[in-house]
Amino acid sequence: MPVLALSSHVAVGHVGNAAAVPALERRGHEVWRVDTVSFSNHPGHHKFAGKVREGHEIADLLHGIARHTGWVGVDGIYSGYLGTPETGRAFAEMLDAIEESSPGAAYLCDPVIGDHGRVFVRDGIENVFRDRLVPRATIITPNAFELARLSGHRVETVADAHDAAVTLLEWGPQVVVATGVPDGEHLAILAVTAEENWVARSPWHDRPFFGTGDLFSGLFLSHWLEHRSAAPALARAVAGLEVVTAATKAAGSVDLVLIAHLDAIVGAPPAQVSPLK
Repeated sequence: MPVLALSSHVAVGHVGNAAAVPALERRGHEVWRVDTVSFSNHPGHHKFAGKVREGHEIADLLHGIARHTGWVGVDGIYSGYLGTPETGRAFAEMLDAIEESSPGAAYLCDPVIGDHGRVFVRDGIENVFRDRLVPRATIITPNAFELARLSGHRVETVADAHDAAVTLLEWGPQVVVATGVPDGEHLAILAVTAEENWVARSPWHDRPFFGTGDLFSGLFLSHWLEHRSAAPALARAVAGLEVVTAATKAAGSVDLVLIAHLDAIVGAPPAQVSPLK
């Protein structure tokens, strides 16, 4: 069953669609891929080439896909880095047509706004997430900074993250997955629904990894589509993430060592998840 993936792309490395799409494809999904930006590499390397694709280009691509497929049979939708507010608005309008043709499609929205106290998207994009995309999503996967920005809560502990996630559930999503939440020597990842709350913990690394959030979103969506349940999707996505971060750290890289480890990433035994009390 097809998955529509709308996010950024880099030629070298694995960020945005270059992280999420390989995982989705390895899990057996046909991916209809729309790249919102095309860069040579992650901007965190400080030097890069390429450009953000304008909103009208993305709208044309989406309309072309619609004419060709009718959005029939879409199983999942993933959106990440938007590039421009116009792209976000064009995508939000297309969600109506997708839902009409494929009413069972699950939409995972990664509300990419910033991280570590810094906003790195264009003005207006945050409002698109607030007004048009988060309320339409089945699942959202904000990091701790984005969770705080969207909810208006401080997010400094697991308890803070839970309270903020509950606030965002009221906007419309079925599942809020809060990533990168400080928890002593670990980072916690919470999956919060109206009925249940789950938490997984991973070691905290004092170093960057470019693309972990994008890969996590792709893995979580893929496992959600299989199980339609938060706990197994969280356990499998965290397990895959731990495989790739270990391999990347061992290689001394900040760009994910992804392709050589795809089988291990998608086949990793589930990580431990616990009910959040």
